[in-house]
Amino acid sequence: MLISIYIENIALIKKLSLEPDCGFCAFTGETGAGKSIIIDSLGLLCGARSDKDIIRTGEDEATVEGIFTVNETAKNLLAELDIEPEEDNTVAVLRKLTRDGRSSAKINGRNVPLSRLKAVMSQLISIHGQQDTQAFADNDRQLSMLDSFAKNESVFNEYTEKYNKFKSIEQRLDSLNEDARERELRLDMLRYRVNELRSAHYSVGEKEELEIERKRLANSEKIVMNAGEVYSSLYAKDGSAIESVDKAINAVSNLLGIIPEADDLNSRLESAKYELLDIADTVKEYTDTDGENVQARLDDVETRLELIKKLEKKYRVGADEFPSLLEEWITELEANENSEEEKERLTKELSVAKKELSASAGKLTETRKEASVVLCRRVTEELNELDMPGVTFTVNIEEKDFAEDGSDFAEFLISANKGEIPKPMSKIASGGELSRIMLCLKCVFADTESIGTLIFDEIDTGVSGRTSEKIGIRLKNATDGKKTQIICVTHSAILAAKADAHYKISKKETDGRVITNVEKLDHSGRRDELARIMGGVNVSETVLKAAEEMLS
Repeated sequence: MLISIYIENIALIKKLSLEPDCGFCAFTGETGAGKSIIIDSLGLLCGARSDKDIIRTGEDEATVEGIFTVNETAKNLLAELDIEPEEDNTVAVLRKLTRDGRSSAKINGRNVPLSRLKAVMSQLISIHGQQDTQAFADNDRQLSMLDSFAKNESVFNEYTEKYNKFKSIEQRLDSLNEDARERELRLDMLRYRVNELRSAHYSVGEKEELEIERKRLANSEKIVMNAGEVYSSLYAKDGSAIESVDKAINAVSNLLGIIPEADDLNSRLESAKYELLDIADTVKEYTDTDGENVQARLDDVETRLELIKKLEKKYRVGADEFPSLLEEWITELEANENSEEEKERLTKELSVAKKELSASAGKLTETRKEASVVLCRRVTEELNELDMPGVTFTVNIEEKDFAEDGSDFAEFLISANKGEIPKPMSKIASGGELSRIMLCLKCVFADTESIGTLIFDEIDTGVSGRTSEKIGIRLKNATDGKKTQIICVTHSAILAAKADAHYKISKKETDGRVITNVEKLDHSGRRDELARIMGGVNVSETVLKAAEEMLS
């Protein structure tokens, strides 16, 4: 839900910060005070089309920034849009307009296109006003809303499994049915590649071993010379290190029993002798090439490495991936060479999969039709409670081709008056009427909708006091114990009295300019504002008492 909104240089607003409460918030004020400006600013934040004329006179740019908290459902939906909330589960949204007509948007400090902004905000806030196309009226969402209401997740998941299986078989069959000439060209290429890699006889790790061997061969003379020097110095020549150690061992042996350290020194010299002998034996292996033709072997290694690098570059993989790549090509080759048998098998599989898919789609359709009956009854009950008995709500379900969401097209239809043909919700002319219908839907879908903030602009337009009171009760109930935030701009004292929090929007003149101000009212402030709405300029004591009774 919306936890703060900052507006700067929008029409009459110079700078305005607001932290609306959770639950039901009422916004009231005299006509022209700026109530619609705040709603328009929130509309800009939702991605509404910008107009440079909305920027405050004398200013070069305007800004609207909102911070929202998100629940787990909204978090999962935002993840699909590649938006990650902050650690405190908040999302910061910024919209900026400039006098030259440019517009920019940011989410959590990251620049985003307007399309992304609209998609994200559709999960966070819904504005229901006299000229808005409502989120509930979006045909793309109505089917998923019906599924949420039906609680048919297990049936839907079963359909999804059958659908994915059907599409997988269909795609494989389509691939086999491609142009025969193109397939034959592909087969020729595969055969060539398979033969080329097979003839290379490459084994995993061979390249690394060859590079080590090449380094040894290229430095063969250096290795023999230095290894011989090490061997000679340690063991072979007169006065070698080992010969000197033997003399030292004999000398220390003569001191055994004479000096206390002699025994330890003797052991250490013996250890040193064996270590030197081991080193001498190791380097001796490098002192002789055993008749190896070093240059010929080096040429062979270089040729082999050149072939490996050529294949790596050609097929754009590392040498150690050759065996898996060869296996992949052989599998594809065998599948294509047996394509006729494979086509026949897949055709049979597709027929069986389609029957299973059709049966699963039928189950899904049945859950939707059953849910639509209950949904229509529930919405009708809500409409009657708001004194709209002439309004009819229906769900039209029609068959369509198999798709990811089933084989049904669902559309919510409204007949605003008895005898009229039901029409899509977006075609309803009366904005106030549509807002009340939205409120009914919100109450019915309270358990399934994830949107945390709903805004109703003058939902009470053209209704009686009795109906206003019912609307107020419905708005408060729709917050579901303040789990949902509802902001309502109203001219009805009865409706405003039902709110959890009341904000007064007014305008005043400062430094020769008119600015809009928002004030959260305490109990006495609410009483006075309700009295103003009811009594006009001269508020009597009777009106004040009536306002007090409303709040009580």
